[in-house]
Amino acid sequence: MDLGLFFRLNRLIHRQRPDIVHTHLRAISYSGLAFFLKGDIKFIHTIHSDAVKEAGNGISKWCRKFAFRTRRVHPVTISEESQQSFADLYHLKSSLIYNGRPAYNDAIDISRISAELAALKQNKDARLIVNVARIQQAKNQVELAKAVISLNKMGKRIELVIIGSVEEPRLEQKLVQLNSPYVHLLGTRMNPRDYMRAADAFCLSSIYEGMPISLIESFSVGTIPICTPVGGIRNMIQDGVNGLLACSPSREDIEAVLKRFMNYSDPQINNMKMASKESFKNYNMETCCQNYVGLMMDILNSESC
Repeated sequence: MDLGLFFRLNRLIHRQRPDIVHTHLRAISYSGLAFFLKGDIKFIHTIHSDAVKEAGNGISKWCRKFAFRTRRVHPVTISEESQQSFADLYHLKSSLIYNGRPAYNDAIDISRISAELAALKQNKDARLIVNVARIQQAKNQVELAKAVISLNKMGKRIELVIIGSVEEPRLEQKLVQLNSPYVHLLGTRMNPRDYMRAADAFCLSSIYEGMPISLIESFSVGTIPICTPVGGIRNMIQDGVNGLLACSPSREDIEAVLKRFMNYSDPQINNMKMASKESFKNYNMETCCQNYVGLMMDILNSESC
């Protein structure tokens, strides 16, 4: 916590005199002095996950309660689950605006990526799933990797590629210690959607989520998402239609949903991919921007936020 930032941010807002200040994450706490003093400036804050987890404790939680209950800051949630968690915590309403991502350029040649992934496979007939997420406890990659290893022991040809930065080195070490030829750690990549498109499926095994950008990106390339039913994910995926949902984030349930995926025929896979691509229309950046602009105009035209 940088205490000086309360005053620096307040001075900046005082100089700029914006009509609206839009905050995310910890920024709502740092702008507390500003929204308390600048009564003519409107403030919006977007909650990107479960409201309880986003609020934190101490001054962080107090600042949010003061901001929302005094109507100094207008809250925005990103999924039905997020919106419900906000209502349960604060007993207030929020505006619901889905996250968005730019459309994917389907004309991109991904032959190099396809060749890279094919070279990783221990078995050329294996189905390849890609996990795009930071390596951290909440993303649950160790349990996902163990599920993949278990399926291979049963004769199911499936392999896992993990793309993302390492936030918790001990978890990366656990993945390395599994010493499995069916689990591949690629580190960070600037073009994760190319890898999603080249893979057979995208898998997110998280313990909790808001509305994952990576899931929206999998829709944008028409890759089948296989996910745990946490946060906004359960509102985004219709099981068996535009993706597959596990029953829980446990290793057993992740293994079960991957086994279901392995039993799907090629026509079923193709139908699900088309449904995944169709789902993107609800989450493109153009729609997201239009919704935020509409909200901001409504706020500016009202007496209070």
